[in-house]
Amino acid sequence: MSTSTIDASSMRKNLSDVLDAVRENKNLILVKRHGKVESALIDIDTLEDLLTVQDPEYVKSIADARKSKEFYTPEEVFGDIWAEL
Repeated sequence: MSTSTIDASSMRKNLSDVLDAVRENKNLILVKRHGKVESALIDIDTLEDLLTVQDPEYVKSIADARKSKEFYTPEEVFGDIWAEL
């Protein structure tokens, strides 16, 4: 993920291109107003990832899974897809 900065007025003039850059390249774009960074644009997948890792139940499930002695083979996880690889 790369990070770039844009002035709010430039963003307004080039909104479609800015949104494309965020979506296609997973860019983080910092938006400046009056020379100061005030906002950020990120793609929806990154936002969902950030929200997910803040969920205490999700974080606990990861910790529990790491402590577990239960493992699955690739065949058990991927089934027929694994055999085709």
